[in-house]
Amino acid sequence: MREENLYRRGATWWMRATIKGIEHRESLRTRDVKAARRFRDKRIAEINDARHHGESRIMWKKAVAAWANHAIGQIAPSTAKRYGVSLKQCEPFLGTLAISEVTGKILNDMLAARRKSGVTAATIRRDLTAISRVLEFAEAQEWREGNPTLSKRKLLRERRNPIVLPETVDVLAMIENCSNKFGALVRAAWLTGCRQNELITATWRRLNLHASTLEVIGKGNKRRTIELSAEATAHFSAQPRTLRSDLIFCRDTGEVFTQAASDFTHYRRAAEARARKTGEHFCRFRFHDLRHLYAVEQLRSGRSLYDLSKHLGHTSVKTTEIYLAFLTPEQAEAAKATTAQNTSQPQRSARG
Repeated sequence: MREENLYRRGATWWMRATIKGIEHRESLRTRDVKAARRFRDKRIAEINDARHHGESRIMWKKAVAAWANHAIGQIAPSTAKRYGVSLKQCEPFLGTLAISEVTGKILNDMLAARRKSGVTAATIRRDLTAISRVLEFAEAQEWREGNPTLSKRKLLRERRNPIVLPETVDVLAMIENCSNKFGALVRAAWLTGCRQNELITATWRRLNLHASTLEVIGKGNKRRTIELSAEATAHFSAQPRTLRSDLIFCRDTGEVFTQAASDFTHYRRAAEARARKTGEHFCRFRFHDLRHLYAVEQLRSGRSLYDLSKHLGHTSVKTTEIYLAFLTPEQAEAAKATTAQNTSQPQRSARG
C-alpha cells in the first residue's frame, strides 16, 4: 500500500484512501508509523470486505439513534434520561467511530480518561451500562460481534464513597442561600430522607395530610408510601400551591426542577462564597447526603432498621445497616434488637 495513504494531524496518524470512488478519512489513533501502517491496511481490508458483501458501515451515532428509537416504551423515562446523559458524555470518545470499531482497547482508553478527569466509579459503571445497551442492540442487528463492556463492568469494582454527614449549621446555611422554592425542596429531603427525584416528582394528589403520608415513585418506577413526621407534615402543608401544577416542589412557573442537581451545585457555591466572605466555615455536601443524615438521625432516635429500610425504599435491610457505623454500640444494638422484634409487624415511627 502506498505511503501517501497516511498523513498526520499533529502527532496522530490518519488514513486517507479512495475505494470504489468513495474517499475514506479516519484517525488511526496512534503516533507510531509502523502501527499506523498496520491499522491502515486492516481498515482498508475491512472496507473492501464490506463493499464486497454489500454492507454499509454503521456509525456509532447512527447506532445510538436506532437503539433510542427501539427503546421507546421499553424502559422507564428516568432510565432513558440517565442513559442519554451517559451516552452524551461518551460521545467525544466514540462519536467518530463505526459501531464495529468499539473495542475493548477503545473502552479502556475512554475509562482511563474519565477516571483522570475525576469521574467516580459509580458514574463509569452507569456509562458502561448505557454503552452495553447500544452494543447489545447493534449485535442483534448484526452490525457487530461481541460486547466488550461485559468484561469491563466485571473488572470495574464500584467503590462506595465514604459517607460524610452534613452538619446542621451547614444544611441551614445551604437552605438560606437557596431560592424559597428550592430551599423548601432541600428541607424536605432533610425531613423525609427521600431521594432528589422522589421529591421533585411528588404531587399534591399523592399527599395525605390527614394521615401524614406521601406516596413517592422510587427507583425502578416502584411506588411506596412513607409516613411523615409532624414536622415534615407541617412543612409540606406550608408549601404554596402553584397554579396549573400538581407538583409540591417546583419552579415559580410550575415547571419541574429538571436540572435539580445543577441547581443544587449553584446554590452550594453561593453558600461557599458567602462563607468565605464572612469568614465562616462551610463544609460542602451533596443533596444525597441529606438522605444519609436523615437515616442516621432516625436510628439515633430509636427507629428500627427494618422500619427505616422500608421507609427509604431499600430492597434489603443489609443496605440500611451501613448507617450503624454512625451509632454508638448501644444505639446500634437497640436498632438491631428492635428490628428483630418487629420484622413481622413493623411499628409506626413517630418521625418518618
